[in-house]
Amino acid sequence: MGADTRRLLQQVQILQARAEDAENRNRRNNVRILGLPERVEGSTPEAFAEQLIKDVLRPTTLSNFFVVERAHRIPTRPLPPGAPARPFIMRILNYRDRDAILLTARQRGDITYENTRLSFYPDFTAEIQKKRKQFAEVRARLREKNVKYAMIYPCRLRVQDGETVRFFTTPEEASDWIDRTLNARPHR
Repeated sequence: MGADTRRLLQQVQILQARAEDAENRNRRNNVRILGLPERVEGSTPEAFAEQLIKDVLRPTTLSNFFVVERAHRIPTRPLPPGAPARPFIMRILNYRDRDAILLTARQRGDITYENTRLSFYPDFTAEIQKKRKQFAEVRARLREKNVKYAMIYPCRLRVQDGETVRFFTTPEEASDWIDRTLNARPHR
C-alpha cells in the first residue's frame, strides 16, 4: 500500500469520525421511546409526546418552556402485524428537559402505557448503539453484584467501586476486572 493510499485512508477515518460526532451532537436533545403501541400518537405526535411525558412520567423538574419540537416513528413505514412497535423519537427543545425526562424514567424503572412497558433512552447513532450493546453482559454482571455503573458518551463504562471510580473502554477490560476483583469478594 502506497503512502498516498495510507494518507487517504487516514483522512477517510477522520472524516467518518467527524460525521459520526456531528450526527450524535445533532441528536443531543432526542429521546427514544421503545414499546409505545403503534398509532397511539395520532396525527399530532408532538402534542401527544408532551402529554405522554406529563401524564406517564410526571417529572418534577421540567422547565416552564417544556416543548417537544418534533416527534416521529422510525422507520417510515409500519411493520407487519405482530411485529414489535417501531421506536418513537421526540426532539425536546431544552436539553435540561431531556435530561430530566431520562433521569425520571431511570428512577421510576417500570413505566407502562396502555398495559405496555415503555423504555426511555438517549437517541444515538446505530454505530454508538452497537458499541454500547457490547457492554450488555458486563452491565448485567454488575447489576447482579449491586455495583453502580454508568455508560459515558460515547462508549465508556464508568464503575463505582466503593470510593474508587474506574473507567473501561472495552467489555473485555471490564469483564477481566470483574473476574479479578469482584468475583474474589463475598457476594453483597
